[in-house]
Formats: sequence, structure tokens, C-alpha cells
Amino acid sequence: MNSRGEKMSIGEKILELRKKSNFSQEKLAEKVGITRQTLSNWESDITSPDLVQANKLCKIFKISINELVDENVEFYMKDNSQDLFSNLLGKTVMLDFEDEENDTYNDKIYESGKKKKLNLKVVISREIKYYKVLDINEDFIKVEYEERDKTVQKLIDLDLILSIIVVDEEVC
Repeated sequence: MNSRGEKMSIGEKILELRKKSNFSQEKLAEKVGITRQTLSNWESDITSPDLVQANKLCKIFKISINELVDENVEFYMKDNSQDLFSNLLGKTVMLDFEDEENDTYNDKIYESGKKKKLNLKVVISREIKYYKVLDINEDFIKVEYEERDKTVQKLIDLDLILSIIVVDEEVC
């Protein structure tokens, strides 16, 4: 239901999803491959997206086509305008992420002489690094750290991050 207690139109849903996801009209239009004016027309219920465009919207917002077009489906969403990650800018953090230095592999273990193969996920340990967060967007985090007396910058895909710990004091 919208603020007037009525069922939500596709345009109202797109507007709500865009705002809650903290996208400008320009940014969302760019992601979908349309003009800002086309998006504005959708949000005003002047026109509607075609199936290809609706599919792109659904992938961006991680919803189904049915959830987008069904008037009976309501959205309850957290407002992401104060994104958690934006609070990390300039902070020193410890990151645990999947990379070539922190790889996982299957190991053969034989139990009680039975020669039963067990697949275990084993994490190779490495030294702890402190990273200063330089920039962050919806896909990547850019960090800086010291390695062998030189400053290194690294761009890390957010999907690879397993955990983030904010360090209270400046360590870098």
C-alpha cells in the first residue's frame, strides 16, 4: 500500500525501490540503460518498463518480476541513505576476504584407518593486516595498507569480504 492506503503501482514501486536503494534517477537509468526522462515517466506512471527493462530492474533490486508487477505485494525496506559502508570511509579496519593469500581447499582426511574421504574447508592463515578505507561504492572497497616499507592500494570486490572489524586507533 502507498501512503494513501491504495495498492502500489509499478511506478510507485520503482520510485520507492530507487529511493530506498539510494540511487539517483540518473544512476538507476544508467544501470538499466535508459534515459533519466524514461525513468521519470515510469515513476510517474506515464509509461511502464518493457519486459527486458523490468527484468534489469528486478536484478538490480533483487526482486522477482511478480513482486514488481503484482499490486498486492507491498515493500517494507530499510532506508539505505545512511549506508553502513559509508561510515567506514577514512577508518582503519581489519578485513577477512577471499584471495590468493587466504584461499580455501579440500583436504583428504582418513578417519580411524577406514580410508573414508572427508571434504573439509581449510583456511590458510596469514598475518593480520590493517587497511585504511579510501573509498567505497556498491561493488568495491578501495583500501590502503603498508607492505614491506611501501604503501599499497587495493580494490576489493565486496562479494569477497567475509568480515570487517573497525580498529579504534590509527594503526596504518
